[in-house]
Amino acid sequence: MSTVLVIKAHPKTEAVSNALTIGDRFIETYQQTHPQDQILVHDLYAEGVPEIDSSNLDSWKKLTNGVTYQELSNNEQILLSRQQQLQEQFIQADKYVFISPMYNLFLPNRLKMYLDLVIVSTKTWVEGEHGPEGTLHDKKAIHVQSSGGTYHHTNNAFMATLDMGDSYLKTLLDQVGIKDYQGIYCEGNSHRDADDMAANREIIAKEAEKAAKEF
Repeated sequence: MSTVLVIKAHPKTEAVSNALTIGDRFIETYQQTHPQDQILVHDLYAEGVPEIDSSNLDSWKKLTNGVTYQELSNNEQILLSRQQQLQEQFIQADKYVFISPMYNLFLPNRLKMYLDLVIVSTKTWVEGEHGPEGTLHDKKAIHVQSSGGTYHHTNNAFMATLDMGDSYLKTLLDQVGIKDYQGIYCEGNSHRDADDMAANREIIAKEAEKAAKEF
């Protein structure tokens, strides 16, 4: 049995979101074709993500300086418990599904906040002789992304370089040892009317269903 961690990073609902609609089709098909697997879903906009701020850093510094967990304030304990829970779930998962729109050529800020929280030294990577070495092996990831422009389904090499969010996600996961990465892209949405957008969304959803069977 594998554990699939689904990270939804979209403030909209499935009814109006290309990425979430396609992502849900992927999940539904995966459930049907892998009934023995466990699926965990985190909606980062519904649940929120602990922010790495002064309170967060101060709490970790206290632990580093010898303060016990029990000696932390109640708020500090709640904060660190949530962080540790998210980190352990990420480390223990076998497969990852990231669902997001493109924002200004990058990822939504809550997805970046989540990645900053779960990708940590000594847990997901260590310093090796020749640089960082990932500790998460034999895992795979898929990124379902919607965008107004077209960056992947194009022969324009320059446009392909502009999707810095997907490139960042792929590079970061590669650093921690997750080499098996693929993307499903619902693109060109700002240039489509409602009917064309729905038709394109269905085409990409079919692609997602096929990918889910093989994931």
